Parts: sequence; structure tokens; C-alpha cells
Amino acid sequence: MQTRPGKIVSSVLRGFRRILDFVFPQNCIACDGEIQVGKHFLCADCKADIGFIRQPFCFQCGVPADLSYAYPHEEFVCGVCRKNPYQFDQARSLGFYDTVLRTTIHHFKYRRQMGVLLEMDYLLEKYFEEDSGYCQGFTVAPVPLHFNKMKERGFDQAFLIARQVAKTLKLPLEGGMLRRVKATEPQATMTRTERARNIKGAFEVNRPELVSGKNILLIDDVFTTGATVNEAAKTLKKNGAGKVYVFTLGRVVVGKGVGL
Repeated sequence: MQTRPGKIVSSVLRGFRRILDFVFPQNCIACDGEIQVGKHFLCADCKADIGFIRQPFCFQCGVPADLSYAYPHEEFVCGVCRKNPYQFDQARSLGFYDTVLRTTIHHFKYRRQMGVLLEMDYLLEKYFEEDSGYCQGFTVAPVPLHFNKMKERGFDQAFLIARQVAKTLKLPLEGGMLRRVKATEPQATMTRTERARNIKGAFEVNRPELVSGKNILLIDDVFTTGATVNEAAKTLKKNGAGKVYVFTLGRVVVGKGVGL
């Protein structure tokens, strides 16, 4: 039986990391504390500080439910989704952005530390261990970067995360399903309405035959207001997609941090 290229790459990364750990021991990227030999970028305490988002949450957008009232039913929908439903069918996020998860994403996204992907493996496996059959029958697709941003950054973080998600869930990955045709302005300081206006018309489908009739799991790094994944889902639905689910590593929740 042939070894899959992805497994070879993962094995090489792990082997290289062990050598670096021995020659240049690295402290935790979040607290600067010591890391147990054989671990990667986060110490045990900081890994434990990542708050996974579990039920109860809004059935559509995945925002954690306010527990100040009676425990909501399984298909509870938040006020935002009742008033202005998203184009995607369902969104879930691994954890609260304003935790060690933020530091982890920043080291990967802005400092180009690709080795942090090894931490992503651990986090994704832990998150999905309660539902290893999540999205079976779906095709995984990343929210793409615009060519200019891709050229500036040197890699597409959503594609790399999507690849890890596809591997964890044993789902097919289609990296070229969407393309970003509009170079949008940075959205960090924008309101939800401004973000929606900024991202409108930003995506096109590369190959409609890859979309029509398919259920798609759309991947991005952080869900802030949902404007970006909503526009991407809208484009996919217009081109015949079936269900469109969204999964992000981080979720910004009001009062728990700010977006990228």
C-alpha cells in the first residue's frame, strides 16, 4: 500500500521538529514557559486554556447561548439569525478567539510559523473526537485569499487549515472551488454592515461542476461577524451547492475579544 503524500509531509515535519527541540529548545509561544519534550508550541497549561465551544449554541451560526435563561433546546436559533438569517446552513467554531487560540493563530498567520500546524492537528482531533462523523459526504473548501494578499503573505492560511480539517474528518478537499476576485479593505475596525458591504461580490466559482449538487464544508480561520463566510456561502448556493456548512478555528464573541 502506498504512503499518502500528506502523511509523508506530517512525518517529516514531526521529525524535523524533534531535531529542533533537541538542538534549540523552544518555550511556549503563549506564556514563554517550558514545553515538555516531544511537544510543539504550547505547554500543557496553555492548551488547557483554549476554550472549546460546545453546546448550547445557536443551531445556525454557532454563537454560544446565553445561559442566563433556561437551557435552550438543541435547535435553538439566536436573535441575530432569526432577524437576519445567514446564507450558510450552519457554522461551528473550535474555540473562543480571545484565548491562547488567538496567539496560536497569529504565530501561524502573521509570523509564518508553519510548525504551528502540528498544534492544529491536536486541537482538531480533540474537538472532533465527540463527533468524528461530522459532515460526512461533504467536500471541504477554504475561503480563498485574493491574489495580491496571497503574494504578500506567501501562503493561504485557510487552505492549510482546510487541509488539516479534511485530514482529520477524512473528507475530500477541493482547494480551487472558489476564487477571490475583489481585493477588499481590511475589516478589523468595520461594523457588521460595513463588512457585508466591503465583501459583497468578492467571490466567484472557479469550476461550477465542482459545486453543483455538492454539500460543502467551508473553512476559514476566524468568525467575527460572519460577513466573509456568508458571502462565500451565498456564491456557492447561487452556483447550485446543496448544504453549506462553515467551520473556523476561532470565534469572536462580544465581550470576549476583537476580530482580525
